[in-house]
Amino acid sequence: MTENDVIDTARALRTRSPERLWGVSPESIYAALSARVTEGCLEERLSPHVRAETLRTNDERESKQVTEIHNWILDELNLIEGDQLTLAGALVLSVDEPRPLVRAIIVASSRTAERVLRSSLGIDDEILPRREFDSLLAGDWEETILGPLLGSVGLVTIYPDSVEPHFERIELVLEAQREVSTESATPEGYLHVLPQLAGIEDSDCLEAVAERLVGELSNDTFSLESVAASLADNAVLLPDTSELEDAIEEQHDEYERQFETVRSLLAAPVETELSQVDVGRRVSESDIRGGTEISEAGREDLLNVIATVSSDSRFANFDLSFLTDRLESTPYELYQLLSQVPGVDCEISDNGVIEFATVPAQVAGSSLQEEYTTHLVDRCAAVKRRMNVLSQASVTALSPVATDAIVAQDYDSLSDGDVAPAYFTYTLVDPDALGEKKMDDYVGNSRGLGRERARLRRWHENQPAGMRSYTAMTDRLFSLGLERDLDDKVLRIMTPFDDDTFNEYVSQIRRLLNQGFELRLLTRHTKEPWEWRRLQQNLLSEIKQHRDQITIRSYSRFKQHQRVTPDMDFRDLGEFGIHGKVQTIGRPEEGAALLGSANFMENSYDWNPECGVYTERTQFVDAAINFFDIVWDLAESDELSTERLQEVPNHQLVPTYYS
Repeated sequence: MTENDVIDTARALRTRSPERLWGVSPESIYAALSARVTEGCLEERLSPHVRAETLRTNDERESKQVTEIHNWILDELNLIEGDQLTLAGALVLSVDEPRPLVRAIIVASSRTAERVLRSSLGIDDEILPRREFDSLLAGDWEETILGPLLGSVGLVTIYPDSVEPHFERIELVLEAQREVSTESATPEGYLHVLPQLAGIEDSDCLEAVAERLVGELSNDTFSLESVAASLADNAVLLPDTSELEDAIEEQHDEYERQFETVRSLLAAPVETELSQVDVGRRVSESDIRGGTEISEAGREDLLNVIATVSSDSRFANFDLSFLTDRLESTPYELYQLLSQVPGVDCEISDNGVIEFATVPAQVAGSSLQEEYTTHLVDRCAAVKRRMNVLSQASVTALSPVATDAIVAQDYDSLSDGDVAPAYFTYTLVDPDALGEKKMDDYVGNSRGLGRERARLRRWHENQPAGMRSYTAMTDRLFSLGLERDLDDKVLRIMTPFDDDTFNEYVSQIRRLLNQGFELRLLTRHTKEPWEWRRLQQNLLSEIKQHRDQITIRSYSRFKQHQRVTPDMDFRDLGEFGIHGKVQTIGRPEEGAALLGSANFMENSYDWNPECGVYTERTQFVDAAINFFDIVWDLAESDELSTERLQEVPNHQLVPTYYS
């Protein structure tokens, strides 16, 4: 993809609030990498994450664009080089929790990302003004791709007017950007991927094979995030299968040589060419020089080894590791210490054996024969075990560790409001709900209506599970406010027309008002006084003590602006106004929305075939509230006070906007 292609794709996937790249997350990047490595279908592997994103955003995007942006991200982050997996990519696939590594690699790939995040850490408040954040992004690429990508991987949450940095994650990824050389990071990477690549779990075997691949290992300790960042930044490739197999085979041969050496030390001949030298006194710890480089315990151990060899010539060839492990010294350092002891003449062979030619005859030390013999037996067993480990090692294609878990993590990140019930809401004559008397009046002596009643009853008894009546869903919406402690205590109702149906729900509305709710009623303007009086009688008269918690606005306009008067014939005016039917309660994250074709009237709730949707999905409720609120704001000029409704005149009413 060219840079323009990437920008166009990112722009198509960009979401607004919060701002991110649709379908992109640390989990989805991991899934895409897994698909590329295992030669699976990328679109199929991304499908669980696309489903999660669809739930999360209540939106859909083209799957082709989602796969394209993931392919580009894998290449851009150096997780894949051509068709070859990099060591950074292998590291990501080899850990149980890859998300911090993915974030660290993203920041390592862009100096601007690091600068933006460091600037975000420097703010005093927990929220950064959006304009300040945007000022840190220079150019179309950074604004269209980098900013939303930082949002997608959870380093920041970008809203239209503000940005919320996630400080703990930012601090972790910035710490990972500290300088770690490729020479140090590469062996660390091998230590983590070899168990997956070759089935090697033994730590000594891992270190030995890694050392064969890259040379000496570092003694420093690095976080996995910093190792991943360094490897990706330098595009270190994973060695091919033959190179890994050669390193394992060479190390196996080395262990075989070690095993033969240790076994020969255990079965040493009694007769040796070792000579004892009389130095005229007993050699003591004071004869072991080295200043502060060797501890008192170290001097004692060294003297005891000399005493062991002096007391039994079978130990003339002595295992070097017995001393290097105890003294934490290099072979050369040990050779220098031993060479300075009176009466000692020795050499250190390439196979890790101290070959003593002479030792002092008298040594003020204790023999370590039993302890040394146990060491040889244990080492022989340990080397044999490592030989077996490498014998069973088999280099295979990398199998991603967290594939199933990463999908679960993406679903776990969904909030309750992202995954919530949605019901097809309807009204269709229900004989059982309306009762025998009403149905008898409806059917009368008509055989046709009698058959209709029977068919309606059968349909209601066998309706699909995803259907609920308008009555049931209005009850449920109101009940949310009664059963839960909602943060936003606002009940919104948009209905062009109403009748005494309000009277049926007035007890629930009264209870909501008692709990501190505000009712916002948005309706179509009517010129007929009796319709306003009906609203007053069915709703306001029943909740007199809460009238200050009720606001009523009407929205009707004329297509040609002109001043109107009560004596005009309204039929001469082209009118438009409220036609939608919406109810919402609470904030998007906690509430519900009911919308469809039904007015707040008896016909709509009991008789007319009506349909709509009820849902508690956050994104859907948010959209419904947003729509209601814009119309509500537009209707501000035609707000009707409760006092005004008490004194409705007997002539036609003109909207305040035009009077």
